[in-house]
Amino acid sequence: MRREHFLLVNGYSTSYWGWGGEDDDMYERIKRKGLRIERPHRSIARYVMLKHEHQQLNPSRMQILRNAHVRIDSDGVNSVKYNLLNASFFHLYTHFLIDVGEPPK
Repeated sequence: MRREHFLLVNGYSTSYWGWGGEDDDMYERIKRKGLRIERPHRSIARYVMLKHEHQQLNPSRMQILRNAHVRIDSDGVNSVKYNLLNASFFHLYTHFLIDVGEPPK
């Protein structure tokens, strides 16, 4: 995803904690902003889902997802709050360690 597209959809929602829903929310953001998802032929690229070991299922994920379209412009890159704990600079990437706080009750 290009940087300008990520900013157009306001990045990922900050409403999801635990496993589930954030990928479907991103899909809705992409559709609502008039972008499209291209899926290359499997001979060119393959997608392998990461295993979700030790992930706690988010029991509110479906409720949050139902109103995803309402939050596009107010919940994401423009509203995220975090504390930068460390930045490590490598040749091909930079690793940021951040604290995003505690999940809402």
